[in-house]
Amino acid sequence: MMQINTQISFKTTKIENILDEVYKDLTELTEENFNQKFQSAKLKMEFARKLKIENQSKFHNFQPSKKIIQMAKLISKKYDNVVKDWAEKLKMVQKEIELSQNQKKISIYSR
Repeated sequence: MMQINTQISFKTTKIENILDEVYKDLTELTEENFNQKFQSAKLKMEFARKLKIENQSKFHNFQPSKKIIQMAKLISKKYDNVVKDWAEKLKMVQKEIELSQNQKKISIYSR
């Protein structure tokens, strides 16, 4: 029983560390590293999910720790904020393109 509890504790800590890394990847997203960091976060989330499924099938009483639950909520909020921020950036770029196109039209009309 002690060995199983130690295994569960190790697996829980491993998932907590992976979720910490996911949050860090999402926090460090920039235009320059977007593809790398976003892909990294996605792969780590998939790995954490796989570990969770393995743990539930191997240890039927496996329960996520408070930190896992907290990190899952933080990651969800962070992801939502990242999506909103990037959507806003896209809107700004779209408006700049439209403005530029309108300026071209105006210059053509004024000739």
